[in-house]
Amino acid sequence: MTQKMHSGLKKALIFDLDGLIIETESAYCRIWQREFRKAGLVFDMKRYQNLIGAHHVAGGYRPDEILAAHLKSGVTAEELLKAVSSEARREISNAEAMPGVMKVLEDAEDRGLHLAVGSSSEEYWVHGHLKRLGIFERFGSIVSSSDVKDAKPAPDIFLKVLEDLGVEAENALVLEDSNNGVVAAHRAGIRVVAVPNEVTRGQDFSLAAAIIPSLELLDLDAFFPEG
Repeated sequence: MTQKMHSGLKKALIFDLDGLIIETESAYCRIWQREFRKAGLVFDMKRYQNLIGAHHVAGGYRPDEILAAHLKSGVTAEELLKAVSSEARREISNAEAMPGVMKVLEDAEDRGLHLAVGSSSEEYWVHGHLKRLGIFERFGSIVSSSDVKDAKPAPDIFLKVLEDLGVEAENALVLEDSNNGVVAAHRAGIRVVAVPNEVTRGQDFSLAAAIIPSLELLDLDAFFPEG
């Protein structure tokens, strides 16, 4: 689609990756739940949700350590985490873009918005999936946890996106699926729309400007009115 040139201030639309552009979180969650059931344990979904959207959470829920301690089979928490991650990544390797992603990208480009990705995942993961989906080149800034000191819920990732694009916080909008991401955007002074998925549904999104069930329902007119 040919991009329209609009006068006025530079404006930006910033995407999270995991759980928003591609569904990655449900695979990890489903595998941990299965392994806990096999061991006769109850997986704490509420505590696990607090990890979503963050790179590391000090003192957070550690299903790998809980399961390793319960099994007492000699398998380490590190080995369990590696096995779960390997299985989940195989499942995710061919994941398509979530509903509405391509439509929103096209709509944003048509409006002359600058596009960016701000993710708490590592660079290889973020760049790899964006390239696999064929949308890497559409983003003027791609910031991962590899690029900043502190990932979400700290504001560093989104502040670096703004710096890269030369866009003021009040002229940007973040799209997020997790509480940690919403908090990070809020701390950066950027409006944020929450798009919960099956794993993050029910989290606290009170800091979001809006909550929608799918990107298919995003109305950019509400946040970037013409003129």
